[in-house]
Formats: sequence, structure tokens, C-alpha cells
Amino acid sequence: MPQIFGWEHLTYVAIVTVVMISLFYWMQSFDEAKNQRMIKITAVLLLLAIIWNRVSITQKNGITALLPDSYCGTSSLCLALITLTLRKDHPALHSVAYVGLIGGFLTLIYPDFIGQHHSIFYPMTISGLLHHTISVFLVMIMLKTGYLKPKLKKWYLLPIGLSFYLSYGIFLITIVGLNDAFYIYQPVLENTPFNWFVLGIILLPTHAVILYLWERVEKLRLNR
Repeated sequence: MPQIFGWEHLTYVAIVTVVMISLFYWMQSFDEAKNQRMIKITAVLLLLAIIWNRVSITQKNGITALLPDSYCGTSSLCLALITLTLRKDHPALHSVAYVGLIGGFLTLIYPDFIGQHHSIFYPMTISGLLHHTISVFLVMIMLKTGYLKPKLKKWYLLPIGLSFYLSYGIFLITIVGLNDAFYIYQPVLENTPFNWFVLGIILLPTHAVILYLWERVEKLRLNR
């Protein structure tokens, strides 16, 4: 049975890390047109991965499982669709990209669903790992190429995005009939205070500080 920090998990992390670093190195020679093409291709792969993941979950949880009920799943779907349909640095990107980046990265470190089956290649498991991985890679290449430009004055777009997540979560609970979504009732980790409210208190000021530091570093880099 695959386990967190077991050999299957660590092997997966090692492989995707090598692949992402290699792709970053390859992209060093890309012009803007090739960068945008790479971003669009990655968005298509992300869309396919999240669709695969949701369809595979319906085999166990029923047709309503097609609707993503987590921050990461919703971010992956929205991030892919926004990238494929809207312009670069669109405000909607700032509402979902950072959630996808943080959630995807934390899930790669601690994939609490990895023990669903005796094989890591169980469709629900591998598709879940893949959409988190591709989401992280997509946001990273957006940041690297300037497709997504973090700015402190755009800080407000994240709380707007989080309001969307929570409103959608209430819809899933009250209309669709799910027991919980987006940690509205249950914390992210059992027996901890980390529900949606506490996570928001931590995330929003941290996000503002990171945006400020990002702008300072970019200014220093340009001045040099």
C-alpha cells in the first residue's frame, strides 16, 4: 500500500522534480511565442488530468463527484479554463493561481489520498497526483515568463477568489448535498484548528507580504 513518504511517493516526487527542472532548463531558449505555446499545452494537460481525476472519483462516489469539492481540484479546473480562454495576467488568474500553487505544492509533499489502493497507479491516486503536479508547474512557468505578474495592488483579487470558493462550497453542501467542502465544517487536518477561517487568516497577510517582497526583488533585478 503506498504511504506518505513511502518509496512510491518519494520516487514520484523525484521523477516529477527532475522533469520540471529539465523543462525549465529547456525553456531558457524559448521566445515569448514558444513560452505562450508551452503554457497553453500545459493548460490542456491540466484540464485532461483534472477531468480524468473527477471521472475516476465518480466510479466510487457517484456522478456528483464530477464537481470538484476541494481547493486544489477547483483551482486546477479553473486555472486550466482561464488559461485557455482569457488573456495573460487576467485578474481571474490572480484569484486562483496562488491557491493552486500552494495547494498543489503542499499536496505533493503530503498527499493524504495516496493510500487509496495498493498501487500508486490506481486512477484516483495517479490522476490526483498528476493534476496537482501540473498545476504547480503551470503557475511556476507563468511566473517565470511573466504570463502572471504578481503585484501588491492586485492583492484584493485573492480574497475575491476565496469568496468564490466558499460560495461554491456552500452550494455543494446545501444544494448538491455534500457533507462538507473547502473545509467549511471540517479542518484540513483532523484534530487541528485549520478550517477555512484559520487558513484564510494565515494566507491573506502572508500573500500580501510575499507580493511586497516579490515586487522589491523584481525592482532590484531590473535596476541591476
